[in-house]
Amino acid sequence: MDRRFYQLKALSRRSLLACSTLSAVALPGMVQAQYQETGQLGVPASWQSAEYTQDWGLERMRASSAYAAGITGSGVKIGALDSGFDASHGEASPERFHGVTASGTYVDGSPFSVSGVLNGNNDSHGTHVTGTMGAARDGVGMHGVAFNAQVYVGNTNKNDSFLFGPTPDPQYFKAVYGALADAGVRAINNSWGSQPPGVSYQTLGDLHAAYAQHYGQGTWLDAAADISRQGVINVFSAGNSGYANASVRAALPYFQPELEGHWLAVSGLDANNQQRYNQCGIAKYWCVAAPGRLISSTVPGGGYATKSGTSMAAPHATGALALVMERYPYMNNQQALEVLLTTATQLDGSITEAPTRLVGWGVPNLERAMRGPGQLLGAFDANLGAGQGDVWSNDISDKALLQRQSEDAAEHAAWQQTLKDKGWENGLGAGASQQDKTDYAVGMARDAAAAQRVYEGSLVKSGAGWLVLSGNNSYRGATTVNGGLLTVNGSLASSVTVNDGGTLGGSGRIGALLANSGATVAPGNSIGTLQVAGDVTFQPGSTYAVELSPTSSDRIVAGGKATLNGAGVTLALENSPQLLSLEQTQSLIGSQYQILQAANGIDGRFGSVEPNYLFLGGSLDYSASGVQLNIGRNATSFASVGLTPNQRSVAAAAEQLGAGNPVYESLQTLADRLAQLTAVVEQHRAQRRVDF
Repeated sequence: MDRRFYQLKALSRRSLLACSTLSAVALPGMVQAQYQETGQLGVPASWQSAEYTQDWGLERMRASSAYAAGITGSGVKIGALDSGFDASHGEASPERFHGVTASGTYVDGSPFSVSGVLNGNNDSHGTHVTGTMGAARDGVGMHGVAFNAQVYVGNTNKNDSFLFGPTPDPQYFKAVYGALADAGVRAINNSWGSQPPGVSYQTLGDLHAAYAQHYGQGTWLDAAADISRQGVINVFSAGNSGYANASVRAALPYFQPELEGHWLAVSGLDANNQQRYNQCGIAKYWCVAAPGRLISSTVPGGGYATKSGTSMAAPHATGALALVMERYPYMNNQQALEVLLTTATQLDGSITEAPTRLVGWGVPNLERAMRGPGQLLGAFDANLGAGQGDVWSNDISDKALLQRQSEDAAEHAAWQQTLKDKGWENGLGAGASQQDKTDYAVGMARDAAAAQRVYEGSLVKSGAGWLVLSGNNSYRGATTVNGGLLTVNGSLASSVTVNDGGTLGGSGRIGALLANSGATVAPGNSIGTLQVAGDVTFQPGSTYAVELSPTSSDRIVAGGKATLNGAGVTLALENSPQLLSLEQTQSLIGSQYQILQAANGIDGRFGSVEPNYLFLGGSLDYSASGVQLNIGRNATSFASVGLTPNQRSVAAAAEQLGAGNPVYESLQTLADRLAQLTAVVEQHRAQRRVDF
């Protein structure tokens, strides 16, 4: 019997006390010996030092909860594209801060080679932004959100007054984005200047007009989009003008829907918990509001200063994303971003059911983000490899998809009307304007994306590791176990399908259960009961793994029908990786257990019960709505194994003595012990033949 599911089951049980993916804290004190960290694992308040409180935004995002869980950004590479950084600042330790160099040729043919380190074309902006992302926790000044992250900085080669319309050199930006991606960054912070004169983001029409300056023109914005198509997340400040929408840069997935999942827009928040600057608007599904007003951070020359704007909000979100990435080493970039978004909370602290135009998903909440996703925004593949395990304790829904489905339907109807009104039902006519070309391309892209969108969340557990769900999960899609162990200790509205190589455990409640060939169902965390609201189906080749003690056993209790298509039942002692031994079986003789109840009846039979020794084993009795396991004598008679008439006669007489008689008990186990001894002898003989 495969021992892995027992080992996984034991690991998941221990995980209920502590999540094994939380790493030990590697502190800057290892570099600066004079600094002694006072923060303690498991105690968020102990991380709220004077250095911590210097940036009020850290506690607004509940960063101390992440630090107390051992999460500081260690090992995660994040980037910034800004006006350089002061590499000599004491907060920018060279072990973690790295300037990347962009080399190439401008559009006019002249060469460039620009480092991310502060130069004469820059101002203090980039040093301030990168300090918020990752300044050292060293007892001095302030520290960054992800104070142990690796920070890679590319240089705009301009200062913050630079206007990011369509004119910045696209070849330069292609080179600098590429250099950051080549360095291995998972997210790039873009805290940039405001729009050119005459550009507004107040209405959807204004945004379409602003995007038309970029559409099909091969501007720098294409370089940013291309790098996100490769999987890197671009984080963009929403802008500071007080418009009802984020900037075109921050809202780009509205116009290019394939970028969603690798783009984050960030609006601003002040210390009085009020939204500031541009709202999320049409970017709400990939937008948060982070602390951005009166933020203290590093400036060139070794000092500190206070600055305000969404330029200060974006690096808070980028640093928070780095913490999420460290917390979930098995997640890809899009999955980590979805955790950050779906665990954010509204300004009043309430859990976000669906994003709003004001603040999108809300304010990043790192306390919630340490506990798994808050919603599933489609199919989510939790691929935990061998040796990896995690506990998700948030209540996971997919409520935002209900809002999106309604909005997409309304937008589709409006777009069909637009096609009729403008005569575009057969495409654009000759001589179409740049604005018409833009609007038509955007409308068609958005309509196609909505047609492909799935409006319910679903979960796939893959890989050889384990995952525990302990919340009350209401997402509406399926749950599939393709590998390792999924333990449900809370509840799932979802139906669960277990496939070859997968194991389902736990003492919670699920919607329905289908165990396919090669699947294992092992209720409990040791011995326990798995509740199923609907039907239970065991297909041929699947296994119901039952743990036993002298007084109790695993159980499945179903509100629907149980269909048993010849699946196997395996028996083991509680917490044991092995099937029942002969001695263990003998110790349980006479025990009876109700291992399955189904309110709407039992259809079919299990095909086998293991172990099944010569005279001892488990047998199953079936009632209209239940299956009972009995441990004791099987149907094999003593006489049936006799080799001569005399042996059969003696064996029959011994069997008449009955249980409890020493002769009866000896014969009951003797044949099995002889069979085990014979197997050992044959194994040694085979080994000797190999040796010689």
